[in-house]
Amino acid sequence: MAVKIVIFDLFETLISEFDAGHPSTTEVARTLQLPVEDFQREYVNHRPARCTGQLDYAASLRYIVRKLGGKSPENIIKTLAERRHSAFAGHLRHVEPEILDMLNEIATSGVRLGLISNTDGSEILDWANSPLARFFAVTVFSNVVGMVKPDPDIYQHTCKNLGVAPSDCIFIGDGNSDELRGAAQVGMSPFCAAWFLRQHTDLLGEDIVMRRAAGYPVLAHPSEVADRVQDICAAR
Repeated sequence: MAVKIVIFDLFETLISEFDAGHPSTTEVARTLQLPVEDFQREYVNHRPARCTGQLDYAASLRYIVRKLGGKSPENIIKTLAERRHSAFAGHLRHVEPEILDMLNEIATSGVRLGLISNTDGSEILDWANSPLARFFAVTVFSNVVGMVKPDPDIYQHTCKNLGVAPSDCIFIGDGNSDELRGAAQVGMSPFCAAWFLRQHTDLLGEDIVMRRAAGYPVLAHPSEVADRVQDICAAR
């Protein structure tokens, strides 16, 4: 059976969050005049609520400020949220050419594309203006559907919207959030996208690809993706 769908992760697979220019958690904490470690702990704890659409980015900041006893004015929170949106909007508009070439090669071969992303929503507000958007038959953002990778339901939901079985799908992602295992558990063929990870081993560790890949096949460069899809199609 030929592969019908290639499903991609977004961050560190098609675009990178590194050097995005959005305010870091350290900067946000200091701007809100909150203890950095306390803020970072609460920010991480709030990630599930943000990524399932229960809280947006600004609402999360407000909640943390109240919990930690801060008194940051609303205009400061609004400015931080706008800076975050603006930074990610820039990355969504300026996608690396080899990524676009890869997507175009797969799409013109007759294989459809899907996308699953864990996001709090602020990162993808400008998705419609990205050159990536036109390639995808279905896009599933966690904050919209209320599910996050590696929950099997988010993969099944995507397949249902695409009208295919998981076994008809290749999943390509950097492996964060245990997404490759999640894809494999529902019957997809997972591959680790290593190209952005290898650019940031100084921050992530020299063994980041091995850790993220978790034993699944590794793709070192976007140019390898179309060939691997064709190989799988031929083998089936």
